[in-house]
Amino acid sequence: MEKKKFRLPVPGQRIVRTVIAIELCFAADMWLRGGKGMPIFSTMAVLAGIQPSIKSMVRMAKERVQSTLIGAFWGLALITVELALFEDGAPSDWAHYLLVALFTGVTIWSTVVLRVTGMANLAAVVFLSIGINHIQGVNAYTYAFNRLLDTVIGLLIAELVNRVQLPRVHKTDTLFVSGLGTTIMPEGSTLSPYSKVELNRLIEDGALFTISTRASQTTVRQLMEGVDLRLPIITLSGAAMYDLKNEQYVHTTPMSPEKARRIMQWAREQDLPFFYSSIRDNMLIIRYRELANDAMRIAWEQRHRSVYRNYVQSGEDVYEDVVYLAVVDSTERIGRAHAALRAQSWADQYQITMEKYSFGEGCSTLRIYDSAVSWKAMVELLRVQMGAKQAVTFGSVPGQYDVLIQDADRNTVVKQFRRRFEPVDIRGWRTILRR
Repeated sequence: MEKKKFRLPVPGQRIVRTVIAIELCFAADMWLRGGKGMPIFSTMAVLAGIQPSIKSMVRMAKERVQSTLIGAFWGLALITVELALFEDGAPSDWAHYLLVALFTGVTIWSTVVLRVTGMANLAAVVFLSIGINHIQGVNAYTYAFNRLLDTVIGLLIAELVNRVQLPRVHKTDTLFVSGLGTTIMPEGSTLSPYSKVELNRLIEDGALFTISTRASQTTVRQLMEGVDLRLPIITLSGAAMYDLKNEQYVHTTPMSPEKARRIMQWAREQDLPFFYSSIRDNMLIIRYRELANDAMRIAWEQRHRSVYRNYVQSGEDVYEDVVYLAVVDSTERIGRAHAALRAQSWADQYQITMEKYSFGEGCSTLRIYDSAVSWKAMVELLRVQMGAKQAVTFGSVPGQYDVLIQDADRNTVVKQFRRRFEPVDIRGWRTILRR
């Protein structure tokens, strides 16, 4: 097995924006506050504030300010209590530490009362920074104010830096469609954090993006977890289109009952075991007579518990709404079956592919669809439905896609997608500030 060469990752936008924002924090302290502020809190706010999307940035900024207000409130309450209890406002160390501990609990408890428990840790940190510093002789009222002010400065800088970008034109009238395994991610791997962040940002900015794959919608859910796929996805090699948001099939291309009967009877005559899938009442139903070999058993064991797959053992074949058959056997037998099926006079009424089966060593599968099944036709159908002027496809099979992807492990699809969706263009000056 060839060893992969080590490649230093190129710093992403988040790193670059963070560096710029931190430098601006120090500049703001020098120019606006005469070097008398506490830029440590501005920079801490920046680290939290530089987010992959505007939505997450706004949510974080709100939480940061609220946490600071809660912590500062109880820090000032502690000071007030100490001034009331002790003449000079300076209790003994043990008395002070006892009050700090008690007020820490009150601070956390208040986040429970306000139903913002996610802010508990930060609110407690803000409180402790005020309460503990008080015993060291710091003017706590001034400290609390400066802490809040510097946090707000940091968040404002983070928001500005997060929103500023080069002028770009957004191609919202283009449909972008990517393959799955070996295209948007290496085979057997998962989507990289960079690709997830960028995909969500581009989709949030109006990009029309979806996936086309021979896998089921369940596999897409698993591999694309964390990506906000808003458009229907094309599954089962183009035999179905599925809306992940509404959890429903919006279009299918099943075989006619006559075609389904013919191909199943032929497979039975050849003593070939198979699964066959139907889409009915918005459910994917996978039927089989028996788990005839280890590969079929492994597939069933790994998949039958999924809420999106419904495995049914049936002694009689059902011919309505069948979208495809998966004949599973040893590679040798599948090879012979493939040749025999191709030799039939009616073979051109089906789309037939032979490939390695991922659930059993030395096994292969024949995937058999209706001849009308076409992922390209589904892309065109979706393009029309979305009102897009054109479609751009990404894939790893030469001659089949608009953009050939040969290096899926370097986030190539997302980089190519971004370059085409939002090219730098002075005509996009209105986009310099992201909304």
